[in-house]
Amino acid sequence: MRRFLIIWVVLVGFLNAGYIKESVEAHKKGEHKKVASIYQKACNENKASACYNLGVLYMGSKGIKKDVNKSLRYYQKACNNHFSSACYNLALIYQNGKDVKQDIQKAKYLYKKACDQNDGSACNNLGRIYDKGMDGKVDVKQAFSYYKKSCDRFDEMGCNNLGFAYYKGRGVKKDDKIAVKLYKKSCKAGVSLACENLAYMYKNGYGIKKDNKKAYELYKSTCKKKDGAKSCNNLALFYINGEVVKKDFKKAYELFDASCKNGFNIACDNSKLLKNELK
Repeated sequence: MRRFLIIWVVLVGFLNAGYIKESVEAHKKGEHKKVASIYQKACNENKASACYNLGVLYMGSKGIKKDVNKSLRYYQKACNNHFSSACYNLALIYQNGKDVKQDIQKAKYLYKKACDQNDGSACNNLGRIYDKGMDGKVDVKQAFSYYKKSCDRFDEMGCNNLGFAYYKGRGVKKDDKIAVKLYKKSCKAGVSLACENLAYMYKNGYGIKKDNKKAYELYKSTCKKKDGAKSCNNLALFYINGEVVKKDFKKAYELFDASCKNGFNIACDNSKLLKNELK
């Protein structure tokens, strides 16, 4: 749902283009200031990708002193020249309000500009703003519209969020079968949250035939990922209830504990309760 600032050097254009070839060679040698100098010259010649890369460098890249004002200026110049990733990064900065004063309206404007240039992640983030009412007003129809644009532009987190909209009937008529289809697409692309949502649908038989084994396998695979804390908690419940696997309170406790340590608070409560049972 949120994308981190890109902190690697983006190479846009033909590899034999002068400044790109030169910057690649300097980057390989670790000549960071020279890289910045090369991009500066190209940016002055209105090459949007070079301005974007300067924005990345000055936001805190290796070997370059962080300078937020410079970063914003170069991102803005690239954005003005229709470089959607620059618009996206600017929007993210204003949405988070970490390095600048938070400005949700400005973030919305920039996300829309990037979304209109077919940036699926920007469409998804704009949908989230409307969905959560970050600007002071929830608008589920607008959220649905932008989630659909995001998914249509091949952003798989957008497909997950679109699936959730269908499951909840937010901005669209509830349809569990479409939700399952979208969760499958997003899960296949590696979105952990979509795999968790798909497992939930299998576990409860929503929009698809109930299948505890498939739910178990999905939770198990997602639990192994760094953002799979919720799946670890849900996987533990299979060991508590003896579904698909034999009852194993010790294994359940280990999973609750791992989930808790990774920030899923419900698992912390479950861990404490089960620990008392194991004494």
